[in-house]
Formats: sequence, C-alpha cells, structure tokens
Amino acid sequence: MRFKDFLEKENISLEKAAAELGISYEDARRYRLGLVIPRKENMKKIFEWSRGRVTANDFYLTEDK
Repeated sequence: MRFKDFLEKENISLEKAAAELGISYEDARRYRLGLVIPRKENMKKIFEWSRGRVTANDFYLTEDK
C-alpha cells in the first residue's frame, strides 16, 4: 500500500504522521507525493509504524499500476 493511500485510509494527517515517525513534515510530504524515496532508516520507521502495510516496494509503484 502506498504511503499516501495508508494516510488516507487511516485518516492520518501529515503532521501526525511526521510527529509519530520522528521525521520532518517536509519529508513526510515528499514521501506522500512520491517525490523522493525514503532512506533506509526512514523506510524502516514507516514499515513498522504502518504495521507492515507500507513496504519499500510500495515507494516504487507508479500511478498507473
């Protein structure tokens, strides 16, 4: 599941996600928009925080898939 889809499904704001993940709001925004792929340490945080629903592979999905 893509990061933005997880946020929408769980009704989680970017501000809350960033705070809970311990990352900047700007990083969370870039991840949600698909502008950047998280570094290894943030990828692990996102995976654990989302209870395994957002994986590293999900950041490589394109809009048409």
